[in-house]
Amino acid sequence: MKKLFSVLLLIPIFCFSQADLLNTKKSSDIKTISKEVADDAKPLAYEYVSDDDILFSITTWEVIDLDQRVNFPLYYPTEISLVSDDRRPLIHYLLEAIEDPLIGAKPYFDHNFTVPMELEDVNRIREYKRIKKGIDADGITEGEEYFYETGSTKIYLESLGYDFPEDEDWVSYDPISPEFLELQRSGDAELATSYKELWDAAASEVMSDENFDFAQFDYADVRKYLLKGVWYFDKKSTQLRFRPIALGPVAMDAEEKFQKQNLDDQSTTVSSNVETDGFGAFDAFSDDQDQDNKELSDSEGEVSDDFDTFSEGSSSVSDATKGDEDKEYRAMFWVFFPEVRDILHRSFASNNKNMSKPISFDHLINSRRFSGTIYKEANVFQDRDVRKYVGANSLMQLLESQRIKEKIRNLEQDMWSY
Repeated sequence: MKKLFSVLLLIPIFCFSQADLLNTKKSSDIKTISKEVADDAKPLAYEYVSDDDILFSITTWEVIDLDQRVNFPLYYPTEISLVSDDRRPLIHYLLEAIEDPLIGAKPYFDHNFTVPMELEDVNRIREYKRIKKGIDADGITEGEEYFYETGSTKIYLESLGYDFPEDEDWVSYDPISPEFLELQRSGDAELATSYKELWDAAASEVMSDENFDFAQFDYADVRKYLLKGVWYFDKKSTQLRFRPIALGPVAMDAEEKFQKQNLDDQSTTVSSNVETDGFGAFDAFSDDQDQDNKELSDSEGEVSDDFDTFSEGSSSVSDATKGDEDKEYRAMFWVFFPEVRDILHRSFASNNKNMSKPISFDHLINSRRFSGTIYKEANVFQDRDVRKYVGANSLMQLLESQRIKEKIRNLEQDMWSY
C-alpha cells in the first residue's frame, strides 16, 4: 500500500512539472508554466570567428522530417488548449517573432535573404485558398467550371477585367490547355506548379469569394523544417563546429489541406455512426449498420497507416499525394536564425527524459538534438539538390546524403592524420 501511495504521489509531478509546484501552498497559486525565465534572458552569444581562423567550411541544407519521433519536440503540441500556456510548437514562436514588432525578425522568401516578405505576405500564407473544382451535376456554375465553359482560363479572366502581362512565360500555359498538361507530365513539374500559382493569384483578384474554398492554417499543417547551416573547422579551438544560418517551415499546400479536410469529414461521419461502450471505446460494427460506412472506416484506417511517412509539403493523406518526395522543398518563409534566438531561448520544448528540465528551442537546434537529412550542399553546380542529379531512387538519394555527411566528418579526421 505504501508503494502504491508513493507512485500516486509522484504522478502529478511528472504529468504537470509546473514551475515551483512542490512549494505551492494553495491551488489558486499554481503556475501554468513549466519553467520560470527572466524576460531579459539572453542566449549564449556566439563567439567571434575570424575568417582567417577557418581552415575549411561547407554550407549544407537539411530537411528535418517531423514524422520522425526524435523530431516530435519541434512539432508538438498542435492542440495548444490541452497544455500549459508556455508549451507551444516551434512554428508558434517563429510566427510570433515575425509578427511582434519588438522582436523584429524579418521573414524572407529565399534562404539567401534577398527577397523580403511583408506582414501581409505572412498573413496570406496563413490562409489556404483554392479555386473550387465545381460539380457539373449540381446545376451551379462555380470555380473552374467557368473556365471549361469558356474554353480558356485566360479569356474568362480577361472578361472579368484582368490585364495579363505580355512578356511573362506563364501566360502561355493556360491551366486547362494541353500544353500545360504536357508540362506537368513530361516537362518541369516545379515550373508547372509555380505557373499554376500565378494563374490562381490572377483568378483571386477578379473572381468573387464564392468561387473559392477557404481554410485556416493550423500548427499541425507544418510537416518539415529546412535548416541552412555552415560546418566549419576553427583552428583556434581545433574543432569542427556547426552554425545555423536560416530556418524555414514547410507546410502542406492548399490541395493537400483540403484533401485532409475531406478525409477528416468522412472520419467524423463514420465515428458518429459507431456505438461506444461505457469507457468511450469503439464497439464493432453492428449487423444492421450500413456496410458502406464499414468500408469507409477501413479506408480511413489505411490512411492512418500511411500517415507515418510525410513527403515534402504532404501528409500522405491519399494515393494522389504519394511520391511527392521529388518535389522541391518550399518553405513558407525563411528567417535568419540569429534574429530569432532570443525568443527561442525563452521558449521550451518538451523533454521526455526529464519533464522538470525542458530544453529551449535555441539549445535544441544549436546542439543538433534532431534528425536531419542533407538534401543540398554548396557546390559549383549552382548548389543543386541531391534529387536533381541522383534521380528518382530514394535509397541512392539517402546514400548520397550520407556521403556528404561522411565527407564533412573525414575533413575533420584528416586534421589529425600524419
